[in-house]
Amino acid sequence: MTLLQRRIARDITFTFLVALTALTLMVMVIGVAREALSQGLGISSVLQMIPFALPNALSLAVPGTALLSVCVVYGRMSADNEFTALQSVGISPLPAMMPAIVITTVLSLATVGLINMAFTWGFHGVQKVVISSVESIAYRVLERELRFQHENLTLSVADVDGRHLISPVINIRRPGQETISITAQVAELSYNDAAEGLTLSITNGSASMGEKASFMFPDTFVHTVPLSKHHNEDVMSANPSHMRMRELPTAMVQQSSDIHRREGEIAVHTAFSILTSRPEELGGTESNSRIASLSSSRRRVHRLDTEMHRRWASGFTCLALALVGIPLAIRLKTSDTMTTFAIVFLPTLLVYYPIFALTLNLAKEGSLVAQGVWIANGIFLLISFVMMRRVIYCPS
Repeated sequence: MTLLQRRIARDITFTFLVALTALTLMVMVIGVAREALSQGLGISSVLQMIPFALPNALSLAVPGTALLSVCVVYGRMSADNEFTALQSVGISPLPAMMPAIVITTVLSLATVGLINMAFTWGFHGVQKVVISSVESIAYRVLERELRFQHENLTLSVADVDGRHLISPVINIRRPGQETISITAQVAELSYNDAAEGLTLSITNGSASMGEKASFMFPDTFVHTVPLSKHHNEDVMSANPSHMRMRELPTAMVQQSSDIHRREGEIAVHTAFSILTSRPEELGGTESNSRIASLSSSRRRVHRLDTEMHRRWASGFTCLALALVGIPLAIRLKTSDTMTTFAIVFLPTLLVYYPIFALTLNLAKEGSLVAQGVWIANGIFLLISFVMMRRVIYCPS
């Protein structure tokens, strides 16, 4: 590495670290504050949430700060005619661009890791902090509004006396099943860490499940309502967006096997219905349910296939933006960093992210191959190649 390259690398690194610190703090304050306000969290819960929110804040901040850094350094060098001086003695600008390309490539790889951490460890950590705070949140909301709702649990009370809930009415909704309705004289709430749920200690009340069953209990009845949707999930039931990257290939194999199994079941039942002269079963409830399950499995396999490419393509946004920012900052020959940054970042908002979002949705639906999420990166790579050729071979 030459003296010039070391100087450029040092300037880019310093500018990047300063900008990253400022932008990350801003994203953290906005993101954590929004979550705290929406969930009614206290100060201690907010402090617990900060480490889990940090990877997401960094993954959002790195591409923009990397672009800002190359705009600052190369814009200043071009305004000082350093590239003109290099070309006047027959030295190509390409070696001077290499430090930024190497640094942003490393940052892109790091961003992929941050995205993976944010989508898995960070997401589940934030959810656990929110869920573990639900007891204090519930009491605060009930004291203020006499009604609390969280996911599938709805709780109304006549009054709150310390930890005692007076005349509570509790409704627990269950997907595909009857709602559990409970009324009582008094109840207490407590968080159950092992079950990641809210434990209800209900005294002198009655419970019913629609018109199917009902019973009364004069003593204390204890029931735990699970609050975490991700408790005891495996690779066949977890949300692909919140799975570790190393789990995605295994999930793909298992989901593909599930699709083959369901296709075989449908083929067998269809053949049996035809052989036994019962064509009405082909459009029956069970047949439609099997077809719906097969469609759901196919949608999930598309999402699993897309998720890996999504994270890598999102991480390499950093490199894609920098590759366009380098030649543009040189061509503009201005030390006005914000002008250069805005000229590069505006097309990013208007072109890169809309294309990325569109291809991502199409890939998840199966209308586009999973590799299609790289289209936006490819477009910016092509644009940067053309612009760099002009800087090298057609200097202004």
